[in-house]
This record gives sequence, structure tokens and C-alpha cells, in this order.
Amino acid sequence: MELSCPISAERVNENVVRIIAFMVAVIAIACILFSNYWAIVFLIFDFASRAFTSGKFSLLKFIAVKIADAFSLSPKMKDLAPKKFAATLGFGFCLLITAVYLFDYYNVALIFTSIMIVFALLESLFAICIGCYIYSFLQIFRKKNEA
Repeated sequence: MELSCPISAERVNENVVRIIAFMVAVIAIACILFSNYWAIVFLIFDFASRAFTSGKFSLLKFIAVKIADAFSLSPKMKDLAPKKFAATLGFGFCLLITAVYLFDYYNVALIFTSIMIVFALLESLFAICIGCYIYSFLQIFRKKNEA
């Protein structure tokens, strides 16, 4: 399977994206450790801010930019579209986690939250964007349906 990602002319600092992903993982881990999923609701709004707007109202983006500046990390500019797609997936995933939690399916919420943690850590620690793999799969699926 050839990996493909959405593309755009807009750019984003990969260091900031990876710091955000790490913060998402830490927040999700805290949700599991404290059996409190209210922080997932915060992530819904933060993912929405980054997925559907410029992200200027994202608290995680604001903090990540400050951290990148504090450590004088030189910007590594990457295409924004895959990161927006991944934020959209994160938004949907957090909605799903919240829904199953509210319907008292705690073990399912735990599984979905654990999956989100793995995805966020892959992005944060290894710059592996699972969103690109999902996007590639969707493109293959779409092509098969068109044939």
C-alpha cells in the first residue's frame, strides 16, 4: 500500500504538532488513571479548534508554541493538511469516547482512549501519523467503490 496524505499549500511547525500530540497523550493517560473523562470533553473542543479553524483558540497549540519557543526548537515546516485531517479524526475519536463513556460502556471508553494514546505517542515520539494511513485506506476504499 502506498502511503498518501491530504495536501495543501499551508504549512505548520512539526515540532509544535508533536508537542501537542504528547500533551494529548498525557491528558488521555490522566483520564484513565483518574477514571475521569471530563478532560476528553476539553480535547473535543481543542481538536475542533485545530481541525475546523486556524487553531488560534486551541489552548494546546498555544502551550506547544510556548514550549517550542522556550526550548528554542528550530521550526520544521510540514504540510498542514495531514495534521488537520488527523485533528479531525481526533475530534471524532473524542466524541466517540465521550459517547460510550456517557452510556456507561467504561471498558469500551478505556479501549478507545488507549488507542488514542498509542496514536498520539506514535506522532509525538516517532513522527508517525496514523491519520495518513487511515487516509490512504479511505482512498483505496473509495477507488474500489468507484470501480
